[in-house]
Amino acid sequence: MKITYANKKVEKYFSDYTMLQKKLPFEWVRTIKKHMDRLEAAECFGDFLMLNLGKPEQLKGYEQVSYSLHVAPNARLILEPGATRDTVMICSEIEVEGVCDYHGSKENWYIP
Repeated sequence: MKITYANKKVEKYFSDYTMLQKKLPFEWVRTIKKHMDRLEAAECFGDFLMLNLGKPEQLKGYEQVSYSLHVAPNARLILEPGATRDTVMICSEIEVEGVCDYHGSKENWYIP
């Protein structure tokens, strides 16, 4: 699957996991690396969702279709499939938005 990034800052962190370790705890980085490897290996987003790795869940309140993957108890990797609600399962491109804590009344972005 093709992976793109929301902006240059996000791409900079996700292309250099050593830099990501300076910003996030080691266990989080290890989990993020596993998620990214699995996403890259999947044919389409539907294949990845069927594995149910990282407890993928569709987020509510976003304009675009967005999913989150579990990184830590309150931290999530936010993904935006390049698809509509009808075509999410056959989508072959994902945009990484970053890592955030979206619990509570506001979002706290660790990697914007």
